[in-house]
Amino acid sequence: MGCEIFSELTRRSFFQEIKEDVDGTVTCKMHDLIHDVATSIMGHECYAIELNERSKIPKTARHFKQKHLKVLDFGYGFSSIAFGSLKQLRYLRLHDDTMKTLPEATSSLHNLQTLNLQRCYRLEMLPKGMKHLKNLRYLDLGKYTSLASMPVGLGQLSCLRKLSMFVVGKDIGCGAIDELKELALEGELSIRGLHNVKSSTDAKNANLIKKQNLRSLSLSWRVNNRERSQGGNDEEILDVLQPHPSLKKLSLDAYQGDRFPYWMMDLLLPNLVEISLEDCELCDQLPPLGKLRFLKVLTINGMGALKYIDSNFYGDMESSFPSLKVLEIGMAPCLEEWITLNGREQFPLLSSLTIKYCPKLVKMPMLQCLENLEIGSINVTLLKSLIMNATILTSLQINEVDKLTELPDGLLHNQKHLDSLTFVSSTLKSSCDLPDNLSTLKHLSFEWSLGLESLPSGLQNLSSLETLNLSQCDRLVSLPVNGLQGLSSLSSLWIQNCEKLASLSEGVRYLTSLQYLRIRGCPKLTSLPDSFQYLSSLRSLHISYCERLISLPNEIEHLALLSKLEIECCPNLMSLPRGIRGLTVLETLKIVECPHLERRCKEKRGEDWPNINHIPIIKIQKKLSEFIVGKGYGCGGIDELKELDPRGN
Repeated sequence: MGCEIFSELTRRSFFQEIKEDVDGTVTCKMHDLIHDVATSIMGHECYAIELNERSKIPKTARHFKQKHLKVLDFGYGFSSIAFGSLKQLRYLRLHDDTMKTLPEATSSLHNLQTLNLQRCYRLEMLPKGMKHLKNLRYLDLGKYTSLASMPVGLGQLSCLRKLSMFVVGKDIGCGAIDELKELALEGELSIRGLHNVKSSTDAKNANLIKKQNLRSLSLSWRVNNRERSQGGNDEEILDVLQPHPSLKKLSLDAYQGDRFPYWMMDLLLPNLVEISLEDCELCDQLPPLGKLRFLKVLTINGMGALKYIDSNFYGDMESSFPSLKVLEIGMAPCLEEWITLNGREQFPLLSSLTIKYCPKLVKMPMLQCLENLEIGSINVTLLKSLIMNATILTSLQINEVDKLTELPDGLLHNQKHLDSLTFVSSTLKSSCDLPDNLSTLKHLSFEWSLGLESLPSGLQNLSSLETLNLSQCDRLVSLPVNGLQGLSSLSSLWIQNCEKLASLSEGVRYLTSLQYLRIRGCPKLTSLPDSFQYLSSLRSLHISYCERLISLPNEIEHLALLSKLEIECCPNLMSLPRGIRGLTVLETLKIVECPHLERRCKEKRGEDWPNINHIPIIKIQKKLSEFIVGKGYGCGGIDELKELDPRGN
């Protein structure tokens, strides 16, 4: 009935931009005019309190027009609400990440149809009386919760259609997995704590094979990262948890059997679109997944016993993995060989590959259709083969590679379509020279490059580069002067946690398109170059945790478009430059934990006040509090902070 009503409302343009993902979740939008009409009609039955409105709750709010209220969307501080009096409530959404127990009184909401607890991340216990919510149809616990078990009697909720998560508890008095038996669930279901299932009979009684409307199923042998299966009866349990053939998404997590179940090996789930195998550490053979015609996303991570990917993986069809677009393989330390089948098509549509922590693998099938490639902790031979054979890459990320200190020459010569290039390596001292064929590159990042001593030559050839990110480049002393010359399109430059960086260099004069500059965690930086004045397009400047920074250039006055200036945790910055007075479009000045600036920016009395009093928003923020200086009559001045204890006492 609900689907029919939704379809009819959609046909009448009540809902727009309708989307359905692989697990059956439907999202849509409502036109503003329709929303206003609905609000005017149902306003007396609905009430919403935003997360930041704790102090705005009216005194009568706890009654919420009890005779009529049907929808309640509530944030923090609802413990005093008399849920038992909200007899007509149909929809209840609570979002309180501090709540550990849902009030038992919610069990008396006999007309409740939807209970949304998605954002109650610390919730540990549901009410024991939940079995009394006979009209409950949707119980959404989200993907992240601290629940250790489910209450007994959940299986009595005959109307329940959506149950995002079921946690099998280990203690007596917890709801067992066979509570799922009679529930006609739809959409997405995650079952955690399968190591607590007492017997295969209990597991079989969950009756998953009859749940034809489930689209996504996640089976996990742990409740959290600390508690997981010891592999006692995992194989028996998984064998009898066979889902209905209509399932589209399957995830196995922390399964400790040494083989996959027959229903995976015999491909009794032919409609799968997405598969994730996480930490199945003892399995040494993969199912023949290449025969799944609709499979688009495959993740294999943490299969420690896997040594060979053989012909069985491909299946016996003329084309293996005919629909697969995304493949991720990681944490397979024993994987030595990946067989290539000659004369048969393999991975014809594969566009994205992530392969990490497979140090023994030296060869894999040639994948020429790749557009996105992320690699790390693999053999150098495999690194060269993958990159040089994939000639239409648009995104490439190279992580740690076998303690490599220098990338092979010519590694990027075949890449004429790269849009994004990222290096994440603690051992890399010198990246390869950037060839002049990277004319399409827009995003370049060096992250956790602890040994990188200089940026690559050829940087000046990247005329299309828009963003440059330098993070944890601890040996980098300065930016190149000439290397920045050709970066005519660069709009964003982030420099973070570069311990030895002492100078940006005068080369910044060439960055005339730069709009956003962030400098954070550079303790050796003492000043900014005078050529800063040539950053004529700069709109936002953020400087933080630069302990030795003592001054900003007066030439800052030439940054005519600068609208936001943030300075945080620069204790030795003595003053603001007089040139800041000329920044007529500057809208926000934020100063955090800069004691000299705090003193000099005191309203009307500080030495720098005449230079900044034209700025609409000035924020002076100490470690535990924030103070905003207003300019209107009746607003508090900065001298209000005089008697306040900065420790918050």
